[in-house]
Amino acid sequence: MNIGKLYQVKKLCWMLFPSKEIAATATAGRTIVTAVAAARAAAYYSEKYNCNVSYISAKSIFVFLEKDGEFIKILSANGEVGWIYLAELYKNDIEEMNQ
Repeated sequence: MNIGKLYQVKKLCWMLFPSKEIAATATAGRTIVTAVAAARAAAYYSEKYNCNVSYISAKSIFVFLEKDGEFIKILSANGEVGWIYLAELYKNDIEEMNQ
């Protein structure tokens, strides 16, 4: 992945956490397939960690901002900045957009 480039999610939903620490603690490596399940998980994590956790869904576009191991910081199309856990197993679900 290249910093500053646009990427698109293909099929999965990705939890978007306000920090790497919360993402790591929340076992963010779990992949969520449906937006309904992602919305429920976001509500659960938001309450548990007393913060705003959201998600990006299939076909969403984002800008890659930073990388720290398997955690990447993004700017979503909705203007949200946060961290997702990008396990090696699911890297094929995210593709670089041609500009």
